[in-house]
Amino acid sequence: MSEPKLSICIPTYNRSRYLGTVLVHLEDILKQLPFETEVIISDNASTDNTLELLEAVQDRLPLTILRQETNLGAVSNINAALRAAKGTYVVYLADDDRLRPEGVLKSIEMLDANPNACGLYAPWQIKDLVANRVIKQFYSQPRDVTIAQGNYAQLLEHIAEFKIYSEICILRRDVFKSLHPIPTDIAFWAFTTPAEYLGAGDLIYAQEPFYCSISRHFEGDARMQLGFREVMNAWDTYRGGLEYLHGLAISHGGLTKPDMVARFVQTHPIERMYTALKLRLQLGGDPLENYALAARLRGLGLGSQLPAPMEQIRTTAALYFACVKLPETLQATGVAVIGNCPEESLQQLNSVTDLPVHHAEHADDIGSGDVVLDFGSQDDALRKRARATALAHITEAQLQQKFV
Repeated sequence: MSEPKLSICIPTYNRSRYLGTVLVHLEDILKQLPFETEVIISDNASTDNTLELLEAVQDRLPLTILRQETNLGAVSNINAALRAAKGTYVVYLADDDRLRPEGVLKSIEMLDANPNACGLYAPWQIKDLVANRVIKQFYSQPRDVTIAQGNYAQLLEHIAEFKIYSEICILRRDVFKSLHPIPTDIAFWAFTTPAEYLGAGDLIYAQEPFYCSISRHFEGDARMQLGFREVMNAWDTYRGGLEYLHGLAISHGGLTKPDMVARFVQTHPIERMYTALKLRLQLGGDPLENYALAARLRGLGLGSQLPAPMEQIRTTAALYFACVKLPETLQATGVAVIGNCPEESLQQLNSVTDLPVHHAEHADDIGSGDVVLDFGSQDDALRKRARATALAHITEAQLQQKFV
């Protein structure tokens, strides 16, 4: 086989059920690509039948199997697959996603036509395989755009205008190997990485997707997309990435829409914070983190626009702190309630924690392993016992003060 034009690089770990469907997909699409293509799969020390699955298809695919002896972690495993590539171009493919052959072909043609281009970014689709339909597409732009080497102002303006996260790309192998961008927790890699590549050559932002992220493979298959997890946690790194780009654009000059860009850099992370809180409330995020995020949005003047009433968010956080987080920290064995706590409120507390919750009517009902919640008790003996014996004695007023 001659040197491949394209290397498809797939990291995997204990996902043979999904990887098997990807291998069938690759057998089909490689027949549609008119150039040599290799497939590199880096198995991150899987303990399932991944290796057997790969060995069974080796005679049907131009496949290189990298077997890691120990788990390298996700990023290192991705890099291991990319480092092994021999193609002119490399593309990352998740072990449960799909490539669109017509989009790949057009992208390679565009890169071939511009030898100064070091990479091509494109939007991507979310597809439900069970329903056999595309659910949505992440961003769109009306035409193909080529950004000249070093034009960071145009890069940021393009990202701001179409709200682009530069995540899905095909890269020249030699550029990747010379730069080898490393993500940090300070600035989101989908904003910083294209800036690194733009220092080495042109960047193409194509209109047509070549990648499909799969939301559902089988009936009953319900998995949270990685993007959802990022949205629920990454708003500060989004801000860092945009500020990083903004600094480059200002330093190198050429901004034609400075007000639009500044507004985007300021408001986009706030929009992501709002979306994060909405998802967290829907999907059961940590109530203490939800409260902190809501308090930040309130501090930004958005208290009246929260996806749930602040009172509801703070009450949930207070109950979670008192019944779950504090008992967990103190290694409590139970939660004792004193004062005016109706039966329905006791039932609500029981639904919050896995520890036994009981209403203490006598001093002896409070044990040394209990956290005591005091809902305005007027019984001096109970309060004295709670302060002297329990791991913690928390009043309703203290909770209200803590979660204001």
